[in-house]
Amino acid sequence: MSRYTLNFAPIELAGNPEILVGRQSYSADRLHELRREFGGTHVFQRMSIEDAILDIPVVAGAKPIGNLQELIDLRRTQGFWSALLSAALLRAFAGQRDLTSSWPVTVLGSASRGLVQHQKLPSWIQKRTALEFETRSIYLSTGKRVLGVVCETKLRNIIDGSCAELMKLGVPVMGRYVQIEREPDDDRLLPRRKLVGRVTRVNGDTLVLEDHAPGFETVHASEAFLEARREIFDDCIQRILGRDAASVLNQAEASANAAHSGPQRKRAVEDTLTYLRDRVALEAVPGVGIVLGKLLSSDQKEIFPATEVMPRPTLVFDPSGSRKDDRNERGIKKNGPYDQRTFSPKKLNIAVICQAKHEGQVDRFVAKFLDGMPNVTSGQNNVARYGDGFIRRFHLEKPSVTFFTARSSSAEDYAAASREALALAADNGFKWHIALVQVEEEFKAFDGSSNPYYATKSIFLKRDVAVQSVRLETMTQSDQQLVFSMNHMSLATYAKIGGTPWLLAAQQTVAHELVIGLGSHSVAGSRLGAHRRYVGITTVFSSDGSYLLSDRTAVVPYDRYSDALYETLKRSITTVRKQDNWRSTDKVRLVFHMFKPPKDIEAEAIKKTVDALGLEDVTFAFVHVAPSHPYVIFDNTQKGIGYRDPKKGVLGPSRGLHVKLGDYESLVVFSGASELKQATDGMPRPCLLKLHRLSTFKDMTYLARQAFEFAGHSWRVLSPEPFPITIRYSDLIAERLTGLESVPGWDSEAVQFGQIGKTLWFL
Repeated sequence: MSRYTLNFAPIELAGNPEILVGRQSYSADRLHELRREFGGTHVFQRMSIEDAILDIPVVAGAKPIGNLQELIDLRRTQGFWSALLSAALLRAFAGQRDLTSSWPVTVLGSASRGLVQHQKLPSWIQKRTALEFETRSIYLSTGKRVLGVVCETKLRNIIDGSCAELMKLGVPVMGRYVQIEREPDDDRLLPRRKLVGRVTRVNGDTLVLEDHAPGFETVHASEAFLEARREIFDDCIQRILGRDAASVLNQAEASANAAHSGPQRKRAVEDTLTYLRDRVALEAVPGVGIVLGKLLSSDQKEIFPATEVMPRPTLVFDPSGSRKDDRNERGIKKNGPYDQRTFSPKKLNIAVICQAKHEGQVDRFVAKFLDGMPNVTSGQNNVARYGDGFIRRFHLEKPSVTFFTARSSSAEDYAAASREALALAADNGFKWHIALVQVEEEFKAFDGSSNPYYATKSIFLKRDVAVQSVRLETMTQSDQQLVFSMNHMSLATYAKIGGTPWLLAAQQTVAHELVIGLGSHSVAGSRLGAHRRYVGITTVFSSDGSYLLSDRTAVVPYDRYSDALYETLKRSITTVRKQDNWRSTDKVRLVFHMFKPPKDIEAEAIKKTVDALGLEDVTFAFVHVAPSHPYVIFDNTQKGIGYRDPKKGVLGPSRGLHVKLGDYESLVVFSGASELKQATDGMPRPCLLKLHRLSTFKDMTYLARQAFEFAGHSWRVLSPEPFPITIRYSDLIAERLTGLESVPGWDSEAVQFGQIGKTLWFL
């Protein structure tokens, strides 16, 4: 049986909790002024109900500042504990370590123990460990609230040399965004940085900027700093160290992988809490100590959150529901696809677009893809993972395959080959069902206007033809590796041509239920300009995982994004309502999976939008699917997966683990230790599901289980997705649209209003 540890340490107070505090009228300017002047000696809290500022003296000798003073009992006012703990941590680390943030409190590790070391490397280029501390609450099944500190380990790239220093060392700044330093509100923190623009020209010591913040048409090179994004950080090291860079970066990568591993991550958290507990003696206020408990363990049954391991979702492979399996690959091989009796056409017309110099290699690959690789076996039972091939697996007839070759790898030549394919179909009165396009790994680095993949995709999509790409590097894999790539590709291809591989075995409910993913992406190339524009993306699924439709808003400024999104949502629900013939009195449940936490005004607007549809019995659940959060779950019984060291996923939780943090929050492991590809992938992370308080359907266990089922229901790959497909599909749509929109001549309405928009063209 698994034994879990959560990187959450309960906190309590010790000593006399009654303290004297000050109170004064609230204003935003006054609160900012107080925190800037007295942040080292007092904690300030806004009291919203009273519209007042409360100040708490936290160091010896400090007195209340407010003109009104009162005695409070800290044990009964847990709302202050978070700020008091943060202030205590800042006092503990100030002067000992570099501090970058006061919320969450972020502490950098020692520069001398940095992960990038070389005698020729300037001291201001560093990769350092970091610790982040947040105060969080867990609510037990009894209703008891447990307040604690969550400690997380991170890595930070640091470039503290100015652009002037970088240019002297041969590092280019042209085309890159730059920042300037601002003094922090708290002088115990390192300076803050503000993004001001992208360098378009260098005039001596002056950088001329485009896409700049107001008032920053230029900036002095000695006052500007490059962002420490990974690609920029690595490029700086390569430019400075030359031939020595590869070994330095490889060593840094190895050290980073070790730091992200389960054992080292857990050790760092435990050592930090031991240091704070035993050597620092944190105080909330003078005479009132902060007692840090040990990390929560499932052995502590009375205070550990409710936990379950959810079973794999059951998949259905025929309309009668008699053919089921909880493993997609096994189920599809054994039973065939869900719609095998109704899918049409059985005989496909396939266009293959490839470079002329690779035609023979692509020809062999396509033959393997269609007919299978029965002689390639793996595992202890010598299973042929792709022995059936695309045709037999999906019960199709031998297709008509025609090759169209591009003279080079340019977007223009790929476009010419694509138009040749469409011309042939038009002249002979038939339609292509799918285009297989050979691409290369390096195409990913090309912008949309010069990317052969997007040039080809844009041409075919405008004619309602789905596109499946395959990398040349994939074709050169060994047969033992290739069978896995073929498995994924065959699934996505069948879904793109309108097939239904399987559905979820939905639990029978009285209500009509829709699961709706809400996503968005920016279509502007600007990061700072006021003209940023957004597209809202909606994906709609029934409770059995049937993909009903996707829709998206027009391109609108951000201040109109919400209105446009709600109009799209109204249109989507109306379409499904008509298709399924809902009556106004039917019970309806709408579950929204949202890419960002919804604001109250957004939740209210969605409710009003649906109210306008005239449905009398509707419940809502607004679920923020949050990949970014501080929680880590360690499975102390997980010794690692693999036959030899180093093993992958040591201490990593298994897929399906659900830790219920309360009635409004749950941790769910969508992709666990077994789903890691290699030992260097570190720890699998849970996803945090957060239920908005205006939700009228509040069964968090039901919602967590449903989200988990949707993560195992992808028709893009046979392995589980790291997020529910409601969110994942929205991300894929956004990614594809971003590439297509930079292709000259692309018609954005082709997907929105064309027949192809009703398919899974984006997989």
